[in-house]
Amino acid sequence: MTRAPQTTHRTAQAYRRAVLAAVDAAVSERLREVEVRGGSPDDLGEPAELAERMAATLPSAAHPLDVELGPFYDTTGLCAWWAVSRQALSDRVRRGTLLACRTADGHLVYPSFQFAKDGTVRAGIVDAVSVFSRHGVDGWTAAVWFTTPSPAFDGESAVDHLVVHRSSAAAVARVVGQAQADVATWAA
Repeated sequence: MTRAPQTTHRTAQAYRRAVLAAVDAAVSERLREVEVRGGSPDDLGEPAELAERMAATLPSAAHPLDVELGPFYDTTGLCAWWAVSRQALSDRVRRGTLLACRTADGHLVYPSFQFAKDGTVRAGIVDAVSVFSRHGVDGWTAAVWFTTPSPAFDGESAVDHLVVHRSSAAAVARVVGQAQADVATWAA
């Protein structure tokens, strides 16, 4: 899972068609489920509002560090995906349970690598973010730490190590232990 340049690229139009086909299939299935339960398609909300909520879950693009660390969610997108307030995100960042990076213009962005498919912060990442947060490590430093291949993880990055090992207890312990060791070294 190490980030490497892709050798084949889909055109934007081909990518759009593939996404729209997948969204169409998922929405069709959801509508069938609603109707089986005796509901109405209107139960899902207004089509334009539903489309806006779905689009808000896409990570934002074109950040200078997208290749190395991204893509990123912005606050608006992550609030929509999680269906929470800005204050709830701010609280998670303050408590050290969500990795956020402050841009030069003062906005927070959230590296997408920290999220599992269901939107939860991956086990191991949330624990290491807590370690970094308690020691005042900024989000950019933590993001680089998570994505840089390291001998501590047999040449993988911490994120890749967690993904490959499915965030097993041993993988989480290894990542957290290395985060603690590195923070202690940085403070020395």
